[in-house]
Amino acid sequence: MRLVLLRSLSVLVLLTGAAAVLRAQTMARAETASASPRGTAQITLSVSTRALARGDTLTASDIAAVDTTIVWRWNAVSPDTLRALPGWIARRPIALGEVLRAPAVMPPPAVYSGATVTAVYQDGALRLVLTGVATNTATIGAPVGVRIDRTRRLDGIAVAPNMVRLR
Repeated sequence: MRLVLLRSLSVLVLLTGAAAVLRAQTMARAETASASPRGTAQITLSVSTRALARGDTLTASDIAAVDTTIVWRWNAVSPDTLRALPGWIARRPIALGEVLRAPAVMPPPAVYSGATVTAVYQDGALRLVLTGVATNTATIGAPVGVRIDRTRRLDGIAVAPNMVRLR
């Protein structure tokens, strides 16, 4: 009898604890929902302060930060919230007040096509450094082909100006 009573008491304590946790989670969801409706977010966007031509390099005076609330459908791709920085390049004409986002603006290239680059391969203590010619223009983190000689071409990732990490 004592064993049954003890088990019933422990189950009651567990259920009471679970109910309290569930109640706290429900209240937290209600507070979050009232602060920010589902499918909305408060973000800061970069907008242009003047009309920009293709190829212009952005300066700090060309960029203004604007706070806004965005709405998107629950099954849509999350919106692009990457902010443009000084030094980025306009890839097309941009109007006054237009949001600065890819592909209209991009970071400056770290490697230019036809430039001599240093290609580095490292595996533990082994480090191989080669010199070659870049086959394409790339920003930091983008893939780059490196031509070592007429018949050999290696692939890597741009990591710094005129430096490529081989895969």
